[in-house]
Amino acid sequence: SWLLAMGASAVLPGMGERYLGEQQFVRPFVWTDIALWFTAIGSYVIGERYISSAHNYAVRHAGLNSSSKNVSMLNTVGDYRSRSGVDGQNSSPDMDEDYNQAMIRAGKEIDEDLSADIQWDWGSSDNPETTEHIDEFKSRMRHYRVSRIVFQVSVGALLLNRVVSVLNTIRVYRATSSKSFTERMEFVPEFYEDGSGLIMNVKF
Repeated sequence: SWLLAMGASAVLPGMGERYLGEQQFVRPFVWTDIALWFTAIGSYVIGERYISSAHNYAVRHAGLNSSSKNVSMLNTVGDYRSRSGVDGQNSSPDMDEDYNQAMIRAGKEIDEDLSADIQWDWGSSDNPETTEHIDEFKSRMRHYRVSRIVFQVSVGALLLNRVVSVLNTIRVYRATSSKSFTERMEFVPEFYEDGSGLIMNVKF
């Protein structure tokens, strides 16, 4: 059954080939899938640790008063030294060091994008220690973003591994089966009426 073979490859790449008796493709697909699963799970777990580490660091060194680990909020905490005025004002402060002042200059309400209850203060950039603190926080957030990119790439590779295995299963079936399978394979793109999306039909 070519349907059973394709279904097996979709669940675990290489199993469709094994079902059809084509053993040479089984190990490459299976080991690739195992490696990708380890990478995806590992990068996700590492990313969660980095975001927790960054949040705890901001609580300890910037007095962040939010228990939320929202990535957008934490990115903002790294972009501005303070929410409502830097403790020990800098001798030559940057125009965008204070979040509230930056929002006012941009013509926004100070709580338009971020709740006014959320406060933090990394301290003056004149103090090398506080600069080290905010740089370390930004470094942890960068590591989180890298781990998320690795996770997304791994998930995409897992899907691609299944697509390749299914297509290879079709090839093996056509090469080894005495039954008529298809005369051609056609990929037909179809757009939604409002043009908002794309459907890809595969005709056998």
